[in-house]
Amino acid sequence: MKRKHRNPENVLDKNNKQQKLGDIDSEDSEELDDFEADEDVNAQSDDVDESEDGSEGEFEDDIDVDSGIQSSTADDTLSSTKINKKSLFKPPSNDELNQLKETENLYHSSLFRMQITELLSEVTLKAKRQQQIEKVFTTVKNLLLNIPKGKPHELMDQDWLPKKFVKVPFCQSPKTVKGRFQFLPPVEVKIVGSFLSRTAVKPNVNLDISATMPAECLQSKDHLNQRYLRKRALYLAVLAKHLRKKEEVEDLKFTYHHGCHYKPILILQVKGDTGKPVTVHLHAVAAEGMFKLHRFHVNKNNVRKQWYHGQTEEVEEGDQPATSSYNMAILSDLTMAQNNDHLTKTVGDSQGIREGIHLLKVWLHQRELNMGYGGFSSYILSMYVAYLLSKRRLNNMMSSYQVFRNTLLNLSKSDWTVQGITLCDDNIDSQRPLLSDFLETFDVVFVDVTGYFNICSCVNKTCYNRVRHEAGQAMRMLEDHSLDSFSFFFMTPLPFLRTFDNLFHIRELSCLETSVNKFDLTDKVMDLGGNMVAAVTPSLVSVLQRSLNRRIKLLQVKQECTPQWGIMDEPPKPGSQGQITVGILLNPDTCTSILDKGPPADSPEADDFRDFWGEKSELRRFKDGSICEAVVWMEGNSEISLKRTVCSIAVKHILQKQAGIPTESICFIGPQLDPLLYLPVRSKKGIKCYGTGEEENVAIMQSYDSLCKLLRNLKDLPLTINSIQGTSPAFRFTEVFPALQATFPTQLTKTDSSFLCPISSRPTPPYTPVHKIVCMMEGSGKWPDEIEPFQRLKAAFHIALGKALSSDHSLIVRTTPGYVDVKKNNYIFRVELAYLREIALTKSYRTPEGMMKVRDTPESIELEKQIVALPKLTSTLHGIQQQHNTFSGTVRLAKRWVSSQLLADHIPEEALELMAAQIYIAPSPFSVPNSPLVGFLRFLHLLSNHDWTRTPLLVNLNQEFTAGDYAEILSKFSKDRKTLPLMFISTPGDKLSSHWTAGSPTAPILQRLILLAKESLNILESQLNSNLTQNTTDFKQIFRPPLEIYDVIIHLRQKMVPRQNQAVDITNETFIPLHLTDVNSEVMPVYEFDPVQLYLSELREVYGEYALFFYDHHGGNLIGVLWKPQAFNKAAFSVNRIAGKMPVMQTTDKHSDIQIVANVEAILEDFEVLGEGLTSKVEIKKWDFGSVQ
Repeated sequence: MKRKHRNPENVLDKNNKQQKLGDIDSEDSEELDDFEADEDVNAQSDDVDESEDGSEGEFEDDIDVDSGIQSSTADDTLSSTKINKKSLFKPPSNDELNQLKETENLYHSSLFRMQITELLSEVTLKAKRQQQIEKVFTTVKNLLLNIPKGKPHELMDQDWLPKKFVKVPFCQSPKTVKGRFQFLPPVEVKIVGSFLSRTAVKPNVNLDISATMPAECLQSKDHLNQRYLRKRALYLAVLAKHLRKKEEVEDLKFTYHHGCHYKPILILQVKGDTGKPVTVHLHAVAAEGMFKLHRFHVNKNNVRKQWYHGQTEEVEEGDQPATSSYNMAILSDLTMAQNNDHLTKTVGDSQGIREGIHLLKVWLHQRELNMGYGGFSSYILSMYVAYLLSKRRLNNMMSSYQVFRNTLLNLSKSDWTVQGITLCDDNIDSQRPLLSDFLETFDVVFVDVTGYFNICSCVNKTCYNRVRHEAGQAMRMLEDHSLDSFSFFFMTPLPFLRTFDNLFHIRELSCLETSVNKFDLTDKVMDLGGNMVAAVTPSLVSVLQRSLNRRIKLLQVKQECTPQWGIMDEPPKPGSQGQITVGILLNPDTCTSILDKGPPADSPEADDFRDFWGEKSELRRFKDGSICEAVVWMEGNSEISLKRTVCSIAVKHILQKQAGIPTESICFIGPQLDPLLYLPVRSKKGIKCYGTGEEENVAIMQSYDSLCKLLRNLKDLPLTINSIQGTSPAFRFTEVFPALQATFPTQLTKTDSSFLCPISSRPTPPYTPVHKIVCMMEGSGKWPDEIEPFQRLKAAFHIALGKALSSDHSLIVRTTPGYVDVKKNNYIFRVELAYLREIALTKSYRTPEGMMKVRDTPESIELEKQIVALPKLTSTLHGIQQQHNTFSGTVRLAKRWVSSQLLADHIPEEALELMAAQIYIAPSPFSVPNSPLVGFLRFLHLLSNHDWTRTPLLVNLNQEFTAGDYAEILSKFSKDRKTLPLMFISTPGDKLSSHWTAGSPTAPILQRLILLAKESLNILESQLNSNLTQNTTDFKQIFRPPLEIYDVIIHLRQKMVPRQNQAVDITNETFIPLHLTDVNSEVMPVYEFDPVQLYLSELREVYGEYALFFYDHHGGNLIGVLWKPQAFNKAAFSVNRIAGKMPVMQTTDKHSDIQIVANVEAILEDFEVLGEGLTSKVEIKKWDFGSVQ
């Protein structure tokens, strides 16, 4: 089970650093001190209040289940008395046997049941807190009943209400309205909602109270023209005016009930016994029987068009449009008591039902589906449980888990948009609307016990579809016993931004007035009281669904959080949110299709197709000879990254065509980080970008396949080649910038025989990498039994291979004892022959007694990794890319980000690739990402939130792990945690050692990486959700490293950096290499030449004991240096340790002694000397070197 860190962002200071890291060695601990010396991180506790009093804060992302188990266990241990030994061996009781049988049949494991039990204890209201809330109810009730009555006034005349202290929480437009209002204290005050049915969930427990307005406050025709709703709001305003003076009330605010602006409620913070306030939601409702329910029939009109448009009120219903939404808003008050009584009676005293509702509410909250107008509220979910009980699909004897599972199962299989459901079974009332009447009017239909009120009248259809989608996902997760379902259901939040592949924001909502006219929604806007957003949204969804059709799996309009405002403030206008956000879940098979095929040109549907798409529609002849209408979005040879924007182009076009929304008001979220993967190059036509590199990677693979055919067909080798496997990142589609063909001009080089060489007096030539290939030779008994003869024979094989490629296929080669470099289609491939027996020979050694023994050595481990593990990993990740074509973009963004933070040398790239792979092969509770941006967001979240200390990352490549493997890995990890790598990543080929992360990252690097990932994720998500125009947003911000932590900065001469065109920020000084096409040179180009890397290698070799060095591989123009504090401690004089140090005299009372200490000035001078011609300056940022004065 995933445990939650307490204060995960808290960075310890130097005094308690050793306690934090435990068994981490002192060197790493001191490095961590320097890493975080200048970080100002405000720690915020994420812990859920576990006290008896409960908590009233916001619902936390995680619930600290394990902490409760541990603390209770500790308390029991301290307070326990001596246990009778006989009780330990006592046979299990019937209840215990039933519980064990139930666990075996229903739950994945005993752990899953324990987790649910502990979660329920965390979220269930304690008895003491319930008593406090009940006392608060008594207090509020007395306060309300003792408010004095007011004088009668005209409803329009509200001058008597002191605007200085309180404003009516209702947007009164139009102003003119008939009726009189007199405040009288409520005739009844009672508890409603989840607290009454005992289904409230901590920590956001609210006490819902209804105050029944006396009949004298209302008139018989108050159901017309918003009169009742305005009186209701005015009644709440009077209550607020009087309650603000009471000392028991700490704070007063207004909000909209479930986001509906027709239904304001009053929020009170009332003092409790313990000083912790209780949140009260106060509802004003009409007395039962005040209005007849049939007056609010779904097809009746209660808002006259003439009145709404400022003409006259004296109009009969006649030919008026139905005001179904307005009617439902009033019915929700009139039916509140009956529905609450039904829910309370149905749930009854069944603990299993109540706890099942608790689990469902937590599940719903983590998916952000229960918030705002149009959301699927917890109340709807509770009423659905009551519906299932009435239909006997649930029963009161079920456990909480059974209720949870069966509710989700029924939810995933039902469809309330096609076949609504109802709690009303009797047919006594002939005036009651039919279910078909509701289905014709509303998108989602769930009728209450009265038969008049649609509980889902405000629910957005797309939100309901998302609920069904998530319920289906949940059922699939429950059936997969290898998943940690508990964590996915109840502890993992699903933010909107990371859930959907693409998002788009519709901004400047004033343009919706045009949409209202285009869709003819004037009457709907009147029905919704002027809420244009709610009126237009269903029509926009319908247009989007039709236009995107087969390209998407799911579409959802995001529900905005319900606003709260002070009682002295004006209420927010309906639909006043800054933007409409729509999420799209893409269909990976069709989302990048450049063509939408329509009906045949002579069919009746062709005219409708042309009207829908407008000028984009054109006639096309297809391969089968048919002539059809079609929409072509771009050329067939367009870059892959451009094809991913087809949905964006289609959305902008259709919303402008059908809804009148200008394209500049639509901000599409998807390709914002693509420029980080662009590589600018010059051609004879000017500077251009080669896209995001997918096409270049494909070209490399094609050249690789061609070379493999040549290698397999070689006849002159003594032994045949059994298998060929590329091991470079390009073959895994994970190279950040796939190499261009080495056809750059030769002005920066000189020819030496058949090779080009760099000229020292000129800038460094553009960087050309090699692509490594491992060729496994067939077995033979003639291979030598000792390593040195073996390597000599292998060198002979390389010579023969080079000659064969050169003579038989006219390829340019460079042969060395360890490999053969081959130029094929202007790409450089490094072919290395291998034989598995070499691993055993590398492990062998001879004892002084002459015996041969075997042991792992660094050389043998590295060799096994290069010729066995890496080829297998490359093949597997290549398969993931073939299955999910956005994997490449995700992992390359991740590696680009790590490198930009100057940490690429301190964490293996294979570890980053495996983390990215985990997002695709085990995406639960999300769907597989179909956008590199979303994949990158999830990568940052995984890196920053995974509990690396206590949980291994199990990457189930090719689904090879068994249940036994999971148990074995977890047991081994728990047992040997201190000796295992800090970042433990287990794969089927490497279950128990995590050899990809052995030795790195160290504790300081890992903690630094986690901190950077957390901050980068927060910044990027805030940028993507921002109301600001995307054109002015700097998305490269998170790719620029903070330099304050470094002690020394070594600045490099830009013209000497061979990859300068890969930098995050391209300036006018950046050299963009000229790339020629169709050039076939007869010489080997300059390749694998990077002076910066050579300089770094020398610095680390000579001064690795004094400092850590950090560099961005992709065009970085500086090197960060961080001193190791322990390197500056004084030590006894020794000739063998004098390098980089200087002698100092240490004088004490008794004697004087010569010691040595690091010579900082000399080291800094050496940095400049070693980098002569490469470095421009060495900048000293700090002079605090521990003991150095």
